Amino acid sequence: MKGLKQYLTPLLICAAALVLLSGSSRAAESTKATTVAISLQNIFSMEFYTDPNIVYSTVVPFTNIDPEKSMVLADGRKDNDGKSDTAVVCRSNAGIVWYLKLHLTPAAPLTSDKVKYYIDQPYNRNTGGRADGSLTQTANWYSFSIAPTTIYTSGTQDISNLPFGTLITFNFAIAPSGLEAGKSYSAAITYTLTTTA
Repeated sequence: MKGLKQYLTPLLICAAALVLLSGSSRAAESTKATTVAISLQNIFSMEFYTDPNIVYSTVVPFTNIDPEKSMVLADGRKDNDGKSDTAVVCRSNAGIVWYLKLHLTPAAPLTSDKVKYYIDQPYNRNTGGRADGSLTQTANWYSFSIAPTTIYTSGTQDISNLPFGTLITFNFAIAPSGLEAGKSYSAAITYTLTTTA
C-alpha cells in the first residue's frame, strides 16, 4: 500500500495542479455597453435655386410683349432653350409626405388667366435622376389659380431627401390678348411648401 501511495500521491498532485491551472488558462471576458443618443435637427425648407440654366429667381421680366402672339415668354427666352425661369429646392427629413403649392396674386387690371406656368417632373438632386413624386397635372402650360393649389406631391424618395433636396423648375408666359398697351402689369407668384394637402 505504501508503494501504491508513493505512486498515487504525485499523480494526485499533478491532477490537482492541472485542474487549478486549467481554470486560470480559460479566456476571460468583461463586457460594457455605451448608449449612443442621436438627436436630429428637423429640416423642412425651400429656397430659390440658381445655376446657369435658371435665368431668373425673384423677378421675371416681360418687357417685349408681342400682342399678336398667343403666348409670350420672359425676356431673353426662346422655346425649348433648355433653361428655366425660376427653380426652388425643397428639402425635408421629416419622413412624411409634403406638397408644393403655387398661386398668383395679380395686381389689377391683370387677371390670373393671363399668366401661365409650366412645370415638368422635378429632379432628385441626390441621385441626379427624376424625383419619384407626382405632378398634379401632366407637364404642360397652365393658368394660375389665385388660391394656393397643389402642383406637386412628394414621393417616397422626397420625404427624406437630404442633403441636396428636390429641384422643381418653372417657366412662365404671358397671354397678351386683351392687355392694353401703355399699362403696367404685375403679379406676385407664391410658392408654398407644406405638409397639408
